[in-house]
Amino acid sequence: MEPMTTYSVYKWLRKKRRKKKFDIYKQTYHMVVDPVMVFYSGLFVIFCLFIGYDWLQELITLFDGRGSFIAPYAFFLPFLAIISAAVTSFTDPGIRFTSSELQLSFLPHSRKRLLTYLFLEKYIVQLLIILAVPLPFALVLMSWESAALWVSLLLFSYPLSLWLQWNLFSLSSVHKMSVAIFSAALSFLFFLGYPVMLLYLGLSVLILVFFIRQEEVDWGRVIDINDARVWNMWLVGYFTEVNIKPPKRFGITKSIWKKKRGRHYSVRHLYGRIWTGYFQKSADVIWKTIPTVCLIILVIPMRVDWMLMFTLPIAIVVYHEVAGGLFSDVENVFHSLPLEEESCKSSYLKWVYFGFLPVFISFVTIQIVLGESLGAIGMQLIAILLFVYVDLARVINERLMMVQKENFYREEWRRVASLMLLGAGVYHPLFLLAVPLVVFKLGRSGGRELIS
Repeated sequence: MEPMTTYSVYKWLRKKRRKKKFDIYKQTYHMVVDPVMVFYSGLFVIFCLFIGYDWLQELITLFDGRGSFIAPYAFFLPFLAIISAAVTSFTDPGIRFTSSELQLSFLPHSRKRLLTYLFLEKYIVQLLIILAVPLPFALVLMSWESAALWVSLLLFSYPLSLWLQWNLFSLSSVHKMSVAIFSAALSFLFFLGYPVMLLYLGLSVLILVFFIRQEEVDWGRVIDINDARVWNMWLVGYFTEVNIKPPKRFGITKSIWKKKRGRHYSVRHLYGRIWTGYFQKSADVIWKTIPTVCLIILVIPMRVDWMLMFTLPIAIVVYHEVAGGLFSDVENVFHSLPLEEESCKSSYLKWVYFGFLPVFISFVTIQIVLGESLGAIGMQLIAILLFVYVDLARVINERLMMVQKENFYREEWRRVASLMLLGAGVYHPLFLLAVPLVVFKLGRSGGRELIS
């Protein structure tokens, strides 16, 4: 007998779950619902539908062709999707991966494939809802071009929101709040009339920055919440007056406090404390590097403004090389302690990114003094943030491989090209559009120099 495919097992599981849920709801219904009340409530609903139908016809006649003023706000949907994902990710993972799917994943059934089925199932349901409700209203209230724009952006925004919500759920509360605040700021700029493509570029950078390195999914918390939501434990407990799950378990403040209780015992936090002590010993190098880099950006362009095209890349390179040099002493920092590479690098990078903040502020200051437009400054900041995030991680990764005496390929041309584009972006911001194309090319097979 051939083994069952993942999809066939998934369908069988969903069928059994629907049957069990129906039995639970049926028992709950017989316990708490009066049939006479249901009958009269049904008559009242039918009566309201007849009244609402006449009212809806008058409303459609009133708004017929007057929905064109809301057509441009379709471009706001992706911003709304990301804000919604960030807010709801505090208490809900979005994708209903329960303990049943977890048990299936221990068998020869891919967990990633099960997640894909759950994602597609929820997206198909949402697609049918969009086609049944918003699409007819859009066709009545606005032109077919505007209706097509709204529906297409709805179809794009929902899976984006669902994917972001799933990924944000396992991240810290600081990350979730940062995504919500940054998206809200971009939404505010949208209503101020800033170019939509520029704001979408900011959203793209936000997504890349937070998810280029996937965090491990908190499966225990995901299953704990999804089991209660899938089986509607709150509803059943409310009707049966049995406290099955304490409501505070899924609240925002409860989830934040639960994460904070154990954070001092995590490997990443312990590594961070070790790096903090190392930075205190290396304070002289740090206090010489950061002011020097800031002065390179501030002083020279004050005399000759076009020199900022050269001082900006130089300042970034100096900062990155000093950061990489400090990390090269990792063996002396940890001595005989076991070295977990990812936690070691991520805890170090957190401090290095924070140390770059004065350089960031210096660049904004000199650009404002030189009279650069806010739109151009925004594009330059996004490009700098993108390059610094990726290049610093690459530098630290290379230093770790050098310490461990591993062979690797170095693509210096990619770094040089990105720095040249950053410098050219000071002259004209359109050059910055090529920075993501250079930075995010996958693979290292084309490297020119083998380091051994």
